[in-house]
Amino acid sequence: MLYLSSIHETLLLYIINLTMTDEKSENLDDDIPNLSEHALSALNEFLSEQEQHQMKLEQLRQKSLTSIQNYLGKNSQNEGNEEQNEENEVNMEFFKEDWQLSQFWYDEETSNTLAQEVLANTSSDGRIACISTPTAFVKLKSINPLPEQKIYLFEFDTRFAVYGTDFYEYDYNDPTKFRNSSELKNSFDFILVDPPFLSEDCCTKTMITVRWLGKKENCKILICTGAVMRDLIYRLVKAKMTTFFPRHKSGLANEFRCYSSYESEKIKWVKDEL
Repeated sequence: MLYLSSIHETLLLYIINLTMTDEKSENLDDDIPNLSEHALSALNEFLSEQEQHQMKLEQLRQKSLTSIQNYLGKNSQNEGNEEQNEENEVNMEFFKEDWQLSQFWYDEETSNTLAQEVLANTSSDGRIACISTPTAFVKLKSINPLPEQKIYLFEFDTRFAVYGTDFYEYDYNDPTKFRNSSELKNSFDFILVDPPFLSEDCCTKTMITVRWLGKKENCKILICTGAVMRDLIYRLVKAKMTTFFPRHKSGLANEFRCYSSYESEKIKWVKDEL
């Protein structure tokens, strides 16, 4: 099925409305909008690009599923045939932001910083959970060769199912309801999380997932969310505000900050948190 985000639909309607002819039928019930040649051409080009884009995603999904099945059979992310690197073909250009889902992708510098931070603070046999952070997850999965750590995405947007069994369909409204939930409990060494909505309800429920997935001892937590969530974040998971400022490609009006349950070479707590 052709995927069209709400922003794309709005844009199309805007184009159509701008270019619609002024001719109207006397009978409004039978009135059919007429598009100029320019508008029709733009509309057809857009739909064609979207269809090609969706076909590419489906091809990548099939290749990803095959490669992950091979990986599971060989019990190693870095062994097996070269098809395992097909995941590396996927990048955030394939996934347009859907603002209705509160999707705002990180810029390149932020994605790189988060990916490097996660890997630097997780042992090679560690398990990493990316909760509602598809930009960082895709960056981690685009590294060649693939990291030795096992990396999983918990995300509402099913377009990311191109990553096969490394993708878990997730809704923060049901914080512990996802595939293999019981088996995954307290099994992750590092959790990177970005609650999708800036509300206490969303943040609280997302942190329930964090506490469910994280190991009871020594699980590192890195959170990206609004500055207004500072006190709530600390109460829920004891993570403190850091000096790192995550940034987004499209920019956000709200002040966005990073919180962590630990300090590292690059991630430091702000002075009044010490």
